[in-house]
Amino acid sequence: MFRRGKLWRSGRISSDEGFSVDIGGRDAIAYYEGSRKMTITVDEGNSILYQTVGRWDDDPMLRLSDQDRARIADNIKRAFESQGLPVQFLR
Repeated sequence: MFRRGKLWRSGRISSDEGFSVDIGGRDAIAYYEGSRKMTITVDEGNSILYQTVGRWDDDPMLRLSDQDRARIADNIKRAFESQGLPVQFLR
């Protein structure tokens, strides 16, 4: 289940699965999972650059596995869609 934040945090979509997506930025979104954060680049509209899904902000030298990248991309897609927002990933 997804829920949208209250007033001052209206740009954050939270899931009861332990992740959230902050869509408040113009050219980036923030993905949170537990205590970790990943900044992901957004192009025109809600087009997400897939190659920017893959490194946590606190450990940018460590590249995530393809499986983890796909899982995170799916989480972001489901969060957007839960709010009726279109999203696409550019490769």
